[in-house]
Amino acid sequence: MLKQFFIFLLASLFAVVLFELFLKFSPFSLGIAPVIYDKDIGRWHKKKFSARWIRECYNTEYFFDEKGLIKNSYEYQKSKKDIVILGDSYIEAKMVNNQNIIHNALYKVYNEEYNFLNYGLAATSPVQQFVILQKKVDLKNTKGVIHFMNMDKDIYECDKKSHNISMRPAVFLEFTDLENYKIITPKKEDTKEKIRDFVSQFELYTLLARTKAYISKERKDEKVDNSKQTAKKEEDLSHNWLQIKGAIYQTQKLLKEKNIDYKIIVYGKNRVLKDKLTNFLTKENIDFYDLYILAKKYKFSLDGFSCDAHWNDKSHNNIAKMLRDENII
Repeated sequence: MLKQFFIFLLASLFAVVLFELFLKFSPFSLGIAPVIYDKDIGRWHKKKFSARWIRECYNTEYFFDEKGLIKNSYEYQKSKKDIVILGDSYIEAKMVNNQNIIHNALYKVYNEEYNFLNYGLAATSPVQQFVILQKKVDLKNTKGVIHFMNMDKDIYECDKKSHNISMRPAVFLEFTDLENYKIITPKKEDTKEKIRDFVSQFELYTLLARTKAYISKERKDEKVDNSKQTAKKEEDLSHNWLQIKGAIYQTQKLLKEKNIDYKIIVYGKNRVLKDKLTNFLTKENIDFYDLYILAKKYKFSLDGFSCDAHWNDKSHNNIAKMLRDENII
């Protein structure tokens, strides 16, 4: 009986190894996870790391540097001032060729005048991005911060209630008003996270993660009410709005104390959410730009990849040109 168990165990292990090799070296390759546990943010990019980011419509090699930042296509110069860029997966842009990602595109259109540093991280909101600014960014040499805000997603990802236990750990803030908040630190690195970091080196982990995400999406779609039969009640997002506004307010406060310029780039298709945000920014005297209004003004397209909504290479270059023409720095 014991012999049969060991034979079964070895056969299973051999099958898993073969399947991993099949995924890695076949047209069905999915790539490996780009992040590991981080005690301050919850997760952060792997350092000195490169891999491929693969979907139906792209297969792009991406690169992270020794700090876990999206790699520059140029050599960092200490004599130049830094421009820090914050945002989510649209700014992280693993699906875009490195030389065309927004920070490298800006470096080119500004004729190499500044170091543009990309601190974008997927599945984050202004809440986590404020902590990234505090914990990851050296502000001593920073001239300005350009903060991209995707209101279609940020309004939900700022709230801890949107985070379930199967997700990677994440830091959250709990604001009672714009001035007062407490930090909800990521859970400590336990055995589960150590195992997850280990198995995330393999493509099988990516397959399982995407399968889970697909099933979750299908279940969510099944629960959507038929709007013709049931009037959908307006969501109560007051708590979420306090977290968004609080994070922006504290970001502005931190940068103002250090005499660092702060500009916000607003985008997203939900006009109601964008208008509410821009009304707040106007009230707080925070400079902002609506990306879609700029695109219309300059007659530039903001196209995404055919298999998802992320901006493609051309769009990143178009955004860089628009920001330069608006004299954002």
